[in-house]
Amino acid sequence: MKINELILGKYRLLEYLSGGSFSSVFRAREEMTNRIVAIKALSKDAYPEDRIRYLLTELQAMSNISGHPNIVSIHTVEPGSDNCLAWIVMEYIEGMNLHKLVQQGALTLNEVVNIGVDICNGLKAAHAQNILHRDIKPQNILLTKEKKAKIADFSIARIFGDSTEFAVTMTGTRRYMAPEQHYGAYDYRADLYATGLVLYEALTKQFPFSGDADVIDKKKASGEIENLDKCPEEFRHFTLKALHRDVEKRYQTAAEMYDELDRIRRWQYEQQASVLIAQSSNSPETELASALERCRNTFRLEIDIAERINQNLFFEKRNRAEKDNRERLKIRLRQHYSDAVGFAHNNDLENTLNEINKAHNLSLQDNDLVEQADSLFREMGEIIPKKAGLTVYDIAEIITELSEPEKDTLHDLLSIPNSHKNIQPEDETDSEYEEVISNEEFNNQHNTVLPVQPASNYRALIEEASPEFLLDKVHEDIQYPHEEEAANIYQQAQIYTQQDNMKKCIIQYKRLGAFYYRYARRFIRMDEIELVANCYTRARFAYAAARKLRDAKKNARNGGAYYLHLARQLEMQRAWFEAGKSYILAADNYHYAQQPIEVEKCESAATVCYFNAAESAHVKGELQTAYDFYMLILSIGEKLENPTKAVIEAQKLVDIIWNQSNEYYKE
Repeated sequence: MKINELILGKYRLLEYLSGGSFSSVFRAREEMTNRIVAIKALSKDAYPEDRIRYLLTELQAMSNISGHPNIVSIHTVEPGSDNCLAWIVMEYIEGMNLHKLVQQGALTLNEVVNIGVDICNGLKAAHAQNILHRDIKPQNILLTKEKKAKIADFSIARIFGDSTEFAVTMTGTRRYMAPEQHYGAYDYRADLYATGLVLYEALTKQFPFSGDADVIDKKKASGEIENLDKCPEEFRHFTLKALHRDVEKRYQTAAEMYDELDRIRRWQYEQQASVLIAQSSNSPETELASALERCRNTFRLEIDIAERINQNLFFEKRNRAEKDNRERLKIRLRQHYSDAVGFAHNNDLENTLNEINKAHNLSLQDNDLVEQADSLFREMGEIIPKKAGLTVYDIAEIITELSEPEKDTLHDLLSIPNSHKNIQPEDETDSEYEEVISNEEFNNQHNTVLPVQPASNYRALIEEASPEFLLDKVHEDIQYPHEEEAANIYQQAQIYTQQDNMKKCIIQYKRLGAFYYRYARRFIRMDEIELVANCYTRARFAYAAARKLRDAKKNARNGGAYYLHLARQLEMQRAWFEAGKSYILAADNYHYAQQPIEVEKCESAATVCYFNAAESAHVKGELQTAYDFYMLILSIGEKLENPTKAVIEAQKLVDIIWNQSNEYYKE
């Protein structure tokens, strides 16, 4: 056959592309339509009667999946002439195969992942039609100009029937065969193994097994993957699983391998989009939108997926900004109150009020409230200086004029701390609140510590509250997109409760539990440990409300494990208070899951963290805070079978503080 020859009266051969002992492939033009096609000329000599079945297999396989975007399609099959058995007219790919592309230069991780996603997408379609390709290799992966991959050459494909699940004939390109292909009884997973080899080679430009064919076969069977350190870290897990020597420990379906590659692709997009959003503070919104769109096209993500990732990133950025703003606000508040204390010690009440007013206004967001606060402080400023002019001699003179009962009352007020407050002992919440206020006032004036009574139970809220009440509390504040959807499910449950339709109410609670469990699994892939623990705990509340106690305990165990993991991370960052809180949340989950040993471990660890937090507060001069931590440690220690050293030391320090405070009042 000659170039520029017209065959079958309608196809003109333009260029010879490739060939072998079985066939030759040409680029051609369909004269009537001016369409460019690829024509595969099959040699009669290569297809004796006993090999015709392979040809029929290829034609049948390709016709079943023709039109798929990641598989080279056939347009028609024409009968041949002379030494040509048949002409297969196929889709022409204006690009090159993966083998040539890799030879031209290294591919990026993103490019390799996209190619892998395309191959898996094509294999999903082929395997769904019971077609095993058996010859996945770089030469059979054709790429368009946009580097979209298409699988070619189904000439040795195997079509499984209803009664067959495994192929036994050893055929294909030996270098890219799975270990089990040498021994027979292999299935679709052989295509997935070959895909792993192809992608590893495309990314590193090296084959994962060195040596001659026999040595390579042995290394495949033993799982000795070489040069893994040259593989990007985020791709190593994929490689280890894709090329595992045990077929049962590999990816089991093309869909499973596709999902893993898609996860890597989304992770890459998220990293890049996060940088773009972080750097866009002073850029117009249109520039950021254009940059994100270019990034989305680079990673070939669908719009809705990219938008969901972007939305989460914007939420995270906003939350970080709000957190930073709160921290700056705390610093300014502490400074104003410190200045106020300094002015108070110098009897400069005007500046004391000014500093308190500044601190108060920092905490207000509404302009009307700020104006109202300013007005109140001005009125106080006019009143207080009149009283402040009294000297100690003036006060003594006033006291001498008091009646004996009034003097006794004054003595009681000065002798008993906080007795001037209207404490209602029967209302535990109010009395504790009033006591904290008076302690803070006393500390500002005397720079010492007054003991406060600890809460009766540090876990009282969770232990005593119903799961319905806890769900109501956690849905009061919406921070993430998934929480809004969860709140809608919870509100529907509330509506059914009001209608006294408990059957539908329980169904909604089960939906809510399943929803949070599903998002916990998603956040695991995103390595968002705190959100994972949060979702598992909320799933526990929801299943408990639905009376699905087994599911509730399962999620409690998971929540405990992830809060424990988070606590250890926070410990490494020396964030003692947050670490202690996470240990307590882990302990609560383990308590619900009836795992007393884990509860003891977490509570013991919490006491150590809180003790470190107390020491930090001591160093900063925040004595009341340190004391509160000691009391918290003791309340936790009451439940420990084996109190930690932190509990013992906290008890000693509390006893010292009590003794010092009693001596102070005697004086």
